[in-house]
Amino acid sequence: MKRRINKKNCKNEIPYKLYYWLTGAIILLSVFFFFRTSLIMYYYIIKDNFTIHELGNGNFQKSIKISEADKIQAVFKKYKSYAFGLDISQHQGKILWDSVQFIHKDIPISFVFVRATRGAFTQDAFFKKNWKNLTKKKILKGAYHYYDVNKNSTIQAENFIKTVTLEKGDLPPVLDVEDLPKKQSLELLKSGLINWLNLVEKKYKIKPIIYSNDFNFIHHISDLDLKDYIIWTANYNPIESPLHQRWIFWQFTEKGVVKGFTQNFVDINVFNGTIEELQKLTL
Repeated sequence: MKRRINKKNCKNEIPYKLYYWLTGAIILLSVFFFFRTSLIMYYYIIKDNFTIHELGNGNFQKSIKISEADKIQAVFKKYKSYAFGLDISQHQGKILWDSVQFIHKDIPISFVFVRATRGAFTQDAFFKKNWKNLTKKKILKGAYHYYDVNKNSTIQAENFIKTVTLEKGDLPPVLDVEDLPKKQSLELLKSGLINWLNLVEKKYKIKPIIYSNDFNFIHHISDLDLKDYIIWTANYNPIESPLHQRWIFWQFTEKGVVKGFTQNFVDINVFNGTIEELQKLTL
């Protein structure tokens, strides 16, 4: 018996087939763009971080732009009779301290600032270990606090004070302020900074160092009365000296390649004077 074809059903099947084809095409396109995005993220983010963190100290220099390397060399040359140093945190990971001696060729590491605390309750995971090793190596050392611009300044000062014990020969404590507040006004931020500085000075009997970048010093906190404080400024541009005229420390690169640091770049700083002049600033 011949099967009768229902023309009505055939007409209904066409839209369904079109729907399936469109659905399949959308899924294929979604998968394609997903893998494409993942590949881009791997290449520009994950692969880049892998290169920095895993390839080891010998390969860091290869990933520095020539202009950056030239700038670093220019600063070394201009300030060759000055004292150079580093600032470090847990971002540098495990440091091979037995190898840490020179920044570049015959430029010794004269000082190191170590992050001790961040915000109201956080202590740097590597602070105690780094602090102990610097004491053993007899390198001038100082501790700094990364300021959370949206948290209470008194609690932040207490966090630093309970974490850091300074002794004779150590550098003054450092307040590191880099951001602008989102939960309070700029005026409240300024009063908080002064409060932190006063509380820490009262504890250690010495005026702290204040760190920020040139832009913040000039445009955001220029009206703070900092004439009696040591200024440590950051400016990574290819310039001969920072814009802040009273700079004592200048962080001129965040792409330092130093023997003993195998997991990341390190910040390099120059002190505006000799090692003998630097020693006069210690407790």
